[in-house]
Amino acid sequence: MSSRAVWVALATFALCSGVATAQEQGVDAIRKLAFLAGSWHCVVQGAKVPSGDAERISYEFAPDWSWMVERSDLRENGREHWGAQLWGYDAQRKILVAYQFNSAGVFTKSVDGWIGGRFQSKRDDSGATVSLVPISKSAFDWVIEAADNSYTVKEACTR
Repeated sequence: MSSRAVWVALATFALCSGVATAQEQGVDAIRKLAFLAGSWHCVVQGAKVPSGDAERISYEFAPDWSWMVERSDLRENGREHWGAQLWGYDAQRKILVAYQFNSAGVFTKSVDGWIGGRFQSKRDDSGATVSLVPISKSAFDWVIEAADNSYTVKEACTR
């Protein structure tokens, strides 16, 4: 068997056995978000979003990097909304998890981790894909895509 065939077989085995996913699902996936630490200003854009909607977000991390806390204040349709999210690594279940608390209730996300340069998750209630896309050390986007592709919302964030 050629070395290329061996590599392909090993890569296929790793993907099928969850090894590739496990590497993206560890504490290192949270640690890779370290550039977010501090405060950000985000402009919210999308077909269903009035112009002028803005969000203030701050991030901090647990000392062992297993959890990230996100706090946000969103001005939407002239009203203020608050939110807090915990993104982390559940060591017992060996998966990334996310819990969102806001004025509308409590929501969970199934977190895929880093895929193709994006930190990806899906809202468990709606199936919407929520992706963090790093742009630079001082800019990133949150991109929220409806499960049925009927809309996309982008939060363009800068320091």
